[in-house]
Amino acid sequence: MFLRCPFANHLWEWISNKLRCSIDRSTAGTLLDCRPYRCSSQVSDIYLAAVVHTLHTIWWARNSLRFSEVTPTLHSAKVCIHSFIAMSGNVSKGKCLPSDFVFLESFAVSPHRRMVRDIVLVLWKPPTALWLKVNTDDSVIGGYAACGGLFRDHLGTFRGAFVCNIGTQSVFYAEVMTIIFAIEYAARHGWRNIWLESDSTNALRIFSNTLLVPMLLRNRWHNARNLGIQVISSHIFREGNCCADYLANLGHSVEGCN
Repeated sequence: MFLRCPFANHLWEWISNKLRCSIDRSTAGTLLDCRPYRCSSQVSDIYLAAVVHTLHTIWWARNSLRFSEVTPTLHSAKVCIHSFIAMSGNVSKGKCLPSDFVFLESFAVSPHRRMVRDIVLVLWKPPTALWLKVNTDDSVIGGYAACGGLFRDHLGTFRGAFVCNIGTQSVFYAEVMTIIFAIEYAARHGWRNIWLESDSTNALRIFSNTLLVPMLLRNRWHNARNLGIQVISSHIFREGNCCADYLANLGHSVEGCN
């Protein structure tokens, strides 16, 4: 009755044309397979509403015919389905893409545009003269951690880099270990003023709260802070830390530190 009677057949063919797809009516469970594999959330809600409201309208038409002796017309059924889809689409909390506007307009649905946050320009900024900036990053793949960092001066000139295979460790352990490596590397080269930049806000908190340092690294962290290196730290978005990210991934292919 819901899938193959002449009245239902006509409605399913009509809604298929409206949705620009083929609806599999072999079973009730296949009706929702018409939804595109990839589509915006508001469009997905339209497909769901179309199937549900078509079923509901068929049920309503059958009840009207049986209990009130009123013969529903295909036109009235289509008007009901269309109005219900429009209502559902307009109250949907889903978002759409610009390419969905024509499709939504065919159902009299207002597009719900995605809210875009303020666009932030991410650029690497050189340090002031007499300072070196070190960008650090870590990588954990399958439980195995590696890290890397590179130093550049106020002209953006490359001054040095390191990569290290840490072994089986957590992400946070690797992040803290990378910062310690950077300070030790600077001390070995006699660099006394470094600007440490990382895309991990959690790791940078160890400069203000030593208790966040993992227990196994606290002694090494204490020694690194007593090397006489003046350190300032800042956060950078991942998009501006791609060089350090590349070095961190490279660290998986080395033994020890280089």
